[in-house]
Amino acid sequence: MKMTTSMKTIDWRRFRTTVTRGLWGGAIGVPIGMVVFALLMLASYASLGRDVSTARAHVAEAFTAGILQNEDYLRGNTDLGWHQYNDCLILWQAIDQRASTKALTISPISAMSEGTQTRCGTLRAFVKGGTTPTPSFYHRYIHGHTTLIRFLLPNLSVEAIRNLYHTTLTLLILVGLCVGMVGLVRRRHPTEALFWTILFVGFSRWFGLETFGQSLGHGPADIVLLAYLLFLAFMGTTRGLHRRTALATAAMFGGLTAGFEFLTGGIPLGMAAVIGGIPFAVHAEREGNPAVFTFDAFAAFCAAVLTCLTAKVILVMAVFGPGAMADSALQLRMRMGLDSSRGETNDLGLMLMVKKLAKGLNGIAPGMSVMAGAVVLLAIVAGLWGAQRLLRTADPAMRFRTIALLASNLAVAGMLTMFWQHTMIHAWFMERTLVWPIATGFALFAFACFYASHGVRDGARPAG
Repeated sequence: MKMTTSMKTIDWRRFRTTVTRGLWGGAIGVPIGMVVFALLMLASYASLGRDVSTARAHVAEAFTAGILQNEDYLRGNTDLGWHQYNDCLILWQAIDQRASTKALTISPISAMSEGTQTRCGTLRAFVKGGTTPTPSFYHRYIHGHTTLIRFLLPNLSVEAIRNLYHTTLTLLILVGLCVGMVGLVRRRHPTEALFWTILFVGFSRWFGLETFGQSLGHGPADIVLLAYLLFLAFMGTTRGLHRRTALATAAMFGGLTAGFEFLTGGIPLGMAAVIGGIPFAVHAEREGNPAVFTFDAFAAFCAAVLTCLTAKVILVMAVFGPGAMADSALQLRMRMGLDSSRGETNDLGLMLMVKKLAKGLNGIAPGMSVMAGAVVLLAIVAGLWGAQRLLRTADPAMRFRTIALLASNLAVAGMLTMFWQHTMIHAWFMERTLVWPIATGFALFAFACFYASHGVRDGARPAG
């Protein structure tokens, strides 16, 4: 009886310590988030007025060469990319600077499509010297991707920028694969190396990079995510991640995610990357309880994201007045399925929802929706089988890592469910976030088999 009471006391103290340190991690995330946001705003200010005439000429040349077309969506196109709407939107935001410097620093403008014209068709008419539509502020996101294009477009063609994004993403994944494979060969941290190898294999095939990697709206956020995962992979397979580094980098990752998020799934994937990735970047035998690291880093990430978003709201209200946030509030309600006043239905119906989700799988594997759906289901089943086996037989460190991977998938599912209307309407690119359950599901399955075959424990080398 006394032992039970003692154990309860120890568990409570450990829980209290974890929460306290997590709150401290959140406190670290706030100033780092403020610094990242300030740098984003400074970059936005510096990007204005940078040879707009040349940038506009590059957009016109892209239409002439067929690099940009009138259609907003090119389903499954692996040359130009699927999401032309976002490309044309961001290009417009970069070259249309008919507002005060103060206003444009906080939020770019973008005229809406006229009549039956597409977003790209309206942009084409604009750069060719046609009528100039009335400008309007577009939802007032942080718009880091627009800032980036303002710097790049005067110096590079639209095609060159797309190639830059796509090549960068390709190299990040290839380097991540090499890091994981070298770790497996060296056998110093086999569990970590195996995880990162499987994860980058998953991203190489099931993230839809062939149709979204060149996107001006998706590319920058994807680069931020994969660069962070590569950093964790390198640390996990070499010297391990220290607590201060974990907190600082998670907060920086959160701030950059907020800056380049375009309602394309960057935040839920970022949450999953921190929850599921940190335990495979920390060497528990040297740094101690990985649960504390993970909780701290997650708190820092969330605090940085919320700090950037709060700072953005404050600036918008200061410059445009409190009424400017009404549209953002309406957008939030609409994306959560609580408002349909903007014309986007919230009552999709069960069959329509199933149809949209099924068609959306084409975004992660063009022309292979059946294969994509089967792989998602297979990964979930295999992952659950591996998880229950690991929770029953693995050592404490591996059991925690298993719980962390399961929790990371709950983060993705939770965000997608909370904003279910947005997920359903935009399933064709929101379902790219399913790369996480695919990769982690197969990783859990591999761990269960790996442990059974070799008796590997955390930080140890496999037998033989």
